[in-house]
Amino acid sequence: MMKIRLDVKHLDGSGTDVSASVPDFIAFERRFDKPVASFATDARIEYMCFIAWHAAKRQNMTSAEFDPWLETVAELSIVEEDDI
Repeated sequence: MMKIRLDVKHLDGSGTDVSASVPDFIAFERRFDKPVASFATDARIEYMCFIAWHAAKRQNMTSAEFDPWLETVAELSIVEEDDI
């Protein structure tokens, strides 16, 4: 897993298409003290949300910290390769 796209829908009706890559996966491993493979095998919604938030923050798509950003999320999904 080197890159994934996540579609974030916010409560205000806006949306963000976020590409997560290596820096975001490293941040995941540091935060949760788990290998990024856990993201696929032990799929917790918090994991997917954290990776989406970290990617959005790293790419200057949000300035909010994780919990306040999380309060704005209505839906989150992984964009399948066929949808790209």
